[in-house]
Amino acid sequence: MEFDPAFLPAGFGGGIDLSRFSKGSSVLPGTYNVDAYVNDDWVGRVSVPFMASPGSPDSAQPCFDAKLLARLGISIHKLPIDTGPRLEAAGGCLPLPDLIDMAAATFQLNEQRLYLSVPQSVLDRMSRGYVSPDQWNSGVNGGVLGYDLNAYRYTGGFSGSYTSYYAGINAGFNAGEWRFRHAGSALGSSVGSSSYNTISTYGQRDVTMWNAQLTLGDAFTSGDLFDSVAFRGVRVASDDRMLPDSMRGYAPRIAGVANTNARVRVTQNGIVLYQTNVAPGAFEIDDLYPTGFGGDLLVEVLESDGRRSSFVVPFAAVPLALRPGGNRFSITAGVVRDPSLHRKPEYLEATWQHGFTNVFTGYGGVTTANSTYAAAILGGAFNTSIGAIGVDVTQAAAQIPNSPDFNGTSARVSFSKLVTETDTNFALATYRYSTSGFLSLTDAMYATESALRAPDGQNRVIRPRSRTQATISQAFGSGGGVLNLNASSVNYWNRGGSDINYAIGYTNSLGRVSFNLSANRQRDWNGRMETILFANISIPIGRTNPATLSSSVTRESSGRNSVQAALSANLGEQNEFSYGLNVNRSSGGDRHARDITTTGGNVTYRASSAQLSAGASQGGGFSQASVGIRGAIVAHPGGVTLSQPVGDTIAVLNAEGADGARVVSSPGASVDGRGYAVVPYLTPYRINTVQLDPKGLDTDVELKETSQQFAPRAGSIMMLKFETDIGRSAFIRVERAGGEAPPFGAAVMDEDGRQIGTVGQAGRVFARGLKDTGTATITWGTDGTTSCRMDYALPPPQKKSADKLLYQQISATCLAVAASNPHSNPQSKGSP
Repeated sequence: MEFDPAFLPAGFGGGIDLSRFSKGSSVLPGTYNVDAYVNDDWVGRVSVPFMASPGSPDSAQPCFDAKLLARLGISIHKLPIDTGPRLEAAGGCLPLPDLIDMAAATFQLNEQRLYLSVPQSVLDRMSRGYVSPDQWNSGVNGGVLGYDLNAYRYTGGFSGSYTSYYAGINAGFNAGEWRFRHAGSALGSSVGSSSYNTISTYGQRDVTMWNAQLTLGDAFTSGDLFDSVAFRGVRVASDDRMLPDSMRGYAPRIAGVANTNARVRVTQNGIVLYQTNVAPGAFEIDDLYPTGFGGDLLVEVLESDGRRSSFVVPFAAVPLALRPGGNRFSITAGVVRDPSLHRKPEYLEATWQHGFTNVFTGYGGVTTANSTYAAAILGGAFNTSIGAIGVDVTQAAAQIPNSPDFNGTSARVSFSKLVTETDTNFALATYRYSTSGFLSLTDAMYATESALRAPDGQNRVIRPRSRTQATISQAFGSGGGVLNLNASSVNYWNRGGSDINYAIGYTNSLGRVSFNLSANRQRDWNGRMETILFANISIPIGRTNPATLSSSVTRESSGRNSVQAALSANLGEQNEFSYGLNVNRSSGGDRHARDITTTGGNVTYRASSAQLSAGASQGGGFSQASVGIRGAIVAHPGGVTLSQPVGDTIAVLNAEGADGARVVSSPGASVDGRGYAVVPYLTPYRINTVQLDPKGLDTDVELKETSQQFAPRAGSIMMLKFETDIGRSAFIRVERAGGEAPPFGAAVMDEDGRQIGTVGQAGRVFARGLKDTGTATITWGTDGTTSCRMDYALPPPQKKSADKLLYQQISATCLAVAASNPHSNPQSKGSP
C-alpha cells in the first residue's frame, strides 16, 4: 500500500515513516515450512528455501531445486532440456518463473501458504484427489474409549416390569504404526442374566506399498466374494481408502418405523452390533460399525407397550467392477470364530479382483476349512450399455459326518443401472440359484455341528434354493417426488414355502411441507402374512431453527391401527439441544387388544464432552423411561480429554488459553478449560481441514492461526498445536505532554522492543499482549528517532458478557525521551 502524507493531519505528515506499509508481505531470507498449493490443490507441507532478490535484500523469493519440483508434482523431464545445467550453475536453486514459462509463486506469510500457478503440461499425471503417501500421518501414541450406554425401564403392560441395560464399547490404543482395537457389547436385565459379546479384537497397521491393511486377531472378512466370516488369525487385504477418489471402485443403512418410544437392536449372526432408543415415527441407523459385506442384519423393535416386531435387512455386495489396471486382493488364515460352534475349523481364504478393460473385471477366489470343506468362485463384472452386470459361479464340496458328501454349484447374476432418460435407478438386482448339494462355509459348519449332536442333524440346516433381491428408485422430475420399490424372495431345498418381502414408498414435498407413503408386505415360509401401511406428513413451524410438526397413520393387516402426532425442534446456536413431544392412539387388533393412548417425550443434548439423551412415555396401564449417554474418552500426550462420539480416525487440538473456541467442522465441539478439543471424525488418506472459530474467545487471547491441513492414516490420533498469544488487551487514549496526540501510524513498542500496537486516529491505540502494569514507547519519524514513553496500569480484568466482549479502556500520557532509547526504532532487530 502507498499512503500520501498530504492527507494526514497537518504538521504530522512529514514526520511519519510509512515505508513499511509499501513492502507488503515481505519475507526475510531463510527456509520456511509451508503448505504448498499447486493450481489451488494442496500437495503437502514442505520446506522451501527463500533467497534474497537482487537489489531487494529485505524481500526474498522462493527457489526450487530438482527434488522440490518432483515433490510438488512438477516433472523435470517436461521442462526445457537445459533446466538441469541451469540448476547446477545456480547452485541447485532457481525462482519458479525462471524455470517455467508463465509460472508464478505467491507466498502468504500470515498463513504460511505458498501458492504456485503452473501450466498443466509440466505436471506429472496424477489422479484427482491424490495425496502422496509421504504426507500420510500416523499421528501420536494414545488411546480412545468410545462408549454407548443406555438403560430402559418398563412397568406394567404385557411383560410385567423389568429394567434392561446396554453398553457398547469401542476401545483401542495406538503405538507407533500399530492400531489396536476392541469392539463389544454388554447386555443385562433385571429378569435375566448378563452377557458380554465380543465383536472384534485386533491389531492393525498399514501396508503402504500394497495399499493394504495387515490385521491380526479377531476380525471379519469383507464378504466381497464369499460370505463374511468371523475369524481369529491374520489377514492382509486391499484398502480402497488409500486410493485417490477418482480410483475408488459398506454397512447398510437401516430404516424403519416405531409407533412409540422404542428400543431398536441390530444383530448379525447372533452378535449384537448396535442398540439404541428411538422416538416415535420413522427412524434411520447409518452408523453401524462395519463388519463385512455379507450376512443379513436382524432388526428388532421393542415398543414401549411391550409389542415386538422385527425385520431383516439383506447385506449383499453390488457388482464388483474395477477400473482398468485396478487390483483388489485379500488373504486370510486362521480359525472360524463363531460362539455357537464347539469345534472351530481352521480356515483359509484368498480372493483377487482385477480390472482388465473398461468393460470387464475378472475375479476369483478359494476358501477351505480343515479338510472337510472347499469352495472356489470364478466370475466377472461387465460394464455394458444396458447396465453393470456381475456373473459368477461357486463350486463347493463338503464332508458332513453320518451323511453322503455334499457337492454343488451356486450361480449368481447381479445387475445395476441408472436410466438417465427416465431417471430410474436399479440400485441392486440379484438372483442366485444353488443346487441341492451346495453348502456355503457357514451352512457346512452348522451342518457338521448338528450332525455330531443328532443322527439326522445335518438335514436341519436349511439350504437355500434361490434368492432374489431388487431395489428400484424412480424420480419424477422437479416436484414429482420419488418412488422406491424393494423386494426379496427366498425359497429352500429342504423346507416348503418362501420368505417374501415387498415394500413400496413414495416421498415428495409441497413447498416446505413434506410427506411420504409406504406399504410393506411380509410372508414367511409358513404362509403367515402381514401388511403394514404408513403415511406421514411433516410441517415446519418458523423460519429460524424451525420446529417440525408431524402426523402419521399406521394400519396393520391384523386390524390394529395407530395415529400419531409429534412436535420436534432443535435449539442452541449449533443445534446442540433437541427435543420431541408425541401422542399416539392405537386401536383394533385381536379380540384381546384394547385401545391405548400413549404420550411421551424425548430430549438430546450434544455437549462438547458427550451426548446425553432421555425419553419417557406412559399410557394404558404401562410406563416406560430410558436414559443414555454416548461419548468417548481420549488419552493423548497432553492428558485425557472427554469428547462426543468419535469415529476411527480423530484429532486432538491444543490451543492454550483458547477455552470456548469452537471447532468449525464439528458442531458442539469446543476447546475445554485445559486448552484441548477433540475433532471426532476425520477422513483417512484425504486432506482434512480443521478450523477454530475465535468468536467468543477471551479478548486477551489471540490465535496465531485458525486452520490446519493434514492427511491422517486410518485409525490415527492426530495432535494439532494452534499457537496462541496470551496477554491483556486494551484501548489506550494517549496524549503527549502538550495535550496533542502522537502521530497517526506511530509504532507502540513494549519493554522488550516488541510492537504491540499502532497509533490510530485521535491518539487511540489498541494494544494486545500488555502486562497489568508496564511501560510502552511510541516512536515515529522517518528514522524512528522521535519518541515518547508512557507508563500504564490496567484495572482488574472484567468478565465478558454473554453477548459481547469487553475491552479495558484507559488513558495515558506519553512523555518525551532521548533519541538514544534502545526501543525507539520500530525497524530494530527485535521488531517483527
